[in-house]
Amino acid sequence: MCLSSSEPFSHTPTRLVLYLKTHTHVRIPRLSRRRRMCWEEKEMEMNNIKLYMENQHIIQENEKLKKKALLLHQENKALFSLLQTKTSSHVP
Repeated sequence: MCLSSSEPFSHTPTRLVLYLKTHTHVRIPRLSRRRRMCWEEKEMEMNNIKLYMENQHIIQENEKLKKKALLLHQENKALFSLLQTKTSSHVP
């Protein structure tokens, strides 16, 4: 068996275990994929919450504008009927 320092581990399981214990930068692809997906899910959820809040604000503004438009329409109708009565009374 070769125990040279040029190879991180040989074919013996104990060298592999020793290598894995001393090198903490070993990444397990499945775990990093899970972490990334979890992070992406959290980011997507935050974006959804922001969009929901923005939609709620737009809906509230829309309701205010509808009320304002209704009041203006009623005022317009009242002024138009007032104008008609004045013009009909001035007709010779």
